[in-house]
Amino acid sequence: MRGKAMRTAAMLSIPTLLLSGPRAMLETPLNEAASAYGRVTVQGPSILVNGRMPSEKFFGAVDPTALPFAILAYIRGETPYAGKSSLFNGPDTDPGQTRVAPNAAPEEFWDRYFSLLSYYRCNLVRIGAGDSWGTGIMHDAWLDRRSEFTDLLRTMEARAEAHGVWVVLTLAGSAEHPMYAFGGTGSVFDARTSAYDGYIAYARSAMASLSGRRGIAWYDLFNEPDHNSAHAGWWQGHGGKDAFFSWASGVAADTTGASDHPRTMGVAGLGNMFGWGQEDFDLCAGRVPFEIASRHYYASNHDANNFIGPEQWARRNNKPLYWGELANNSVYPLVRYTFAEQAIYANGGQAITSMVLTGTPNYPYTGT
Repeated sequence: MRGKAMRTAAMLSIPTLLLSGPRAMLETPLNEAASAYGRVTVQGPSILVNGRMPSEKFFGAVDPTALPFAILAYIRGETPYAGKSSLFNGPDTDPGQTRVAPNAAPEEFWDRYFSLLSYYRCNLVRIGAGDSWGTGIMHDAWLDRRSEFTDLLRTMEARAEAHGVWVVLTLAGSAEHPMYAFGGTGSVFDARTSAYDGYIAYARSAMASLSGRRGIAWYDLFNEPDHNSAHAGWWQGHGGKDAFFSWASGVAADTTGASDHPRTMGVAGLGNMFGWGQEDFDLCAGRVPFEIASRHYYASNHDANNFIGPEQWARRNNKPLYWGELANNSVYPLVRYTFAEQAIYANGGQAITSMVLTGTPNYPYTGT
């Protein structure tokens, strides 16, 4: 989420959908008859639902602000944030944005939020922390008001399940340096520090609080820890890509057994530290011992090899590949990367969360 423009949310009322001018309409890859909703697991290179290969693909969007804003509104009592998000009609800094409503209580907000996702034919949403701002809000709520934090997560999960949407819960992230320290000292990227210990304790606790719940698809342990700013501020002076591999593998080991849901780590996978090719893919994702490999990709090319390659590299590691952020960046604001979506699914890919929904039929939603 490298400084991308945020999109925000609005309430669903189908008769009053308002379109802001003509735009290309892109269908999502869901079948007309949705496959059964259920428990997500991983077996080798396949993501399963109720132990079987699902008849539809996982497709959805990324929302790095809905959960932090919900914490501010419903735990810290900062009511101007109620109903605020970054998915449906943003950007989230727009003072005239439409909020998801009703939103007086978290049950109302999450119910309408996931009904909107279902309306836009999304069955997956990557939600949680994208940077130090969101990470700090989530960690502070866990540290100081854990019961309320857990209740909010469980309410979110329950309403997601009610609307047939799975949540990829991103527990931490940072697009800045120095990184958030999780109540400790030193760098979270150094396993010898109290910052790292605080991160692992928080991650394990949050994951355990949602064990057995079907609305969680999988956990994303960290958003873009290989971001260019993280590379400049830490990795290039502390061992580079090999040190990153050791750290990420340590996170996988230290969170093993905390939950019965699969795990991944949402790396950028292509930047100043990691280049193109299977060797670097394996160091940032393929050989890191999470159940699901992940990468983010922003471009506008029409070369299917850019998507066939990573899918093949993941399968050679006997893992599914999740495209955690995907967008066409030939224009700004970003739009859905239609060619990439089609190439990924045509070559065996199962899971995408687009960074934006721009280009989806009847999007953006502008409220009543």
